[in-house]
Amino acid sequence: WLKTGRSAPPPPPHSARARSALSSQRPRPMVLIPKKERKQILEHLFKEGVMCVKKDPRACRHNELEDIPNLHVMMVLRSLCSRAYVTEKFNWQWY
Repeated sequence: WLKTGRSAPPPPPHSARARSALSSQRPRPMVLIPKKERKQILEHLFKEGVMCVKKDPRACRHNELEDIPNLHVMMVLRSLCSRAYVTEKFNWQWY
């Protein structure tokens, strides 16, 4: 197919190349976190030094911060981890 100018055949759906192509096409959902909640999360993190988050974005409340959704805590900590401000340890569906 390279010599004739035709495009390459699509990869099988179970291959790693197909999975990476699909994951790069899907945009990540954007979560808007109020400044008040972000400040509470950061204050708790700086006061305690450690924060555990269950890998459950649908959980209505975080286990340590009862008035903040678990998804907001996950996203704030993901942002801090991507900037190398915190380190992430994953164990049995908990960050």
